[in-house]
Amino acid sequence: MHSASLRAGLKLGSLLVVMLILLIPYLGFYFLGRSVRRTFALPFFKCCLKSAGIKVKIIGKPDIENANFFVSNHVSYLDIPLLASVVDGLFVAKSAVADWPVIGFLAKISRTHFVSRKAINIPKEKSRLVELLSNGERIFLFPEGSSSNGTELLPFKPGLLSATQAPELEAKTIIQPITLVYGHDTDEHVRNRYTWYGDMDLAPHIWSLLKQKNDFSVFIIFHPPKPSEIFQDRKQLTKWAEACVKSGLTTTSMLEQVAE
Repeated sequence: MHSASLRAGLKLGSLLVVMLILLIPYLGFYFLGRSVRRTFALPFFKCCLKSAGIKVKIIGKPDIENANFFVSNHVSYLDIPLLASVVDGLFVAKSAVADWPVIGFLAKISRTHFVSRKAINIPKEKSRLVELLSNGERIFLFPEGSSSNGTELLPFKPGLLSATQAPELEAKTIIQPITLVYGHDTDEHVRNRYTWYGDMDLAPHIWSLLKQKNDFSVFIIFHPPKPSEIFQDRKQLTKWAEACVKSGLTTTSMLEQVAE
């Protein structure tokens, strides 16, 4: 067997063993609440990143005391363990993810909120997000609606983001934009081993990723948060969030300083 394939097989096997070990107590103590579930979920997220050879570098600070709605660019399936390894929250994902082998099951038991992103369903999906916010949940949203190549930003869709300005919300919603930067100093060929977008097939991409020998840096940039109520409407809110996230893709000098 080729050494790269052997390496991928060992990583995959180790990851599955860790998942099974943590899954039993996770499900067994599920009813005890979010903080207890986090005890078993966090090691799994970190194991995913280690298996992928991801080195996480953080710029800024997550406002876990106040922020309850995080908006980020979407680059890869790795975005989930990356963000979840830093902040405990609930993710909004496209409904197709629910049908993915293994990943779909893990998403369901982690209480992922699945959406179709069809215009006709937005009012119902928005109402569900309002309900979750009212219940004190922290929510991660990828407003692009799809993953990009990691160097560009797709236009943000305001539909679900507007849930933060719903009049029925009693508590203030604090939004914190996040920029994920995958390998700012690497070429497209190397970066594409970690980014997942367009028509890339999932299983072959994961297998190729596990074959990698070298570490790969991903920056998580936390921008200053703001309350949603200060924006006149959802368009202004969306424009601000998109501009913040986009600015993180151009902060080359800052990234180089952290990388040293």
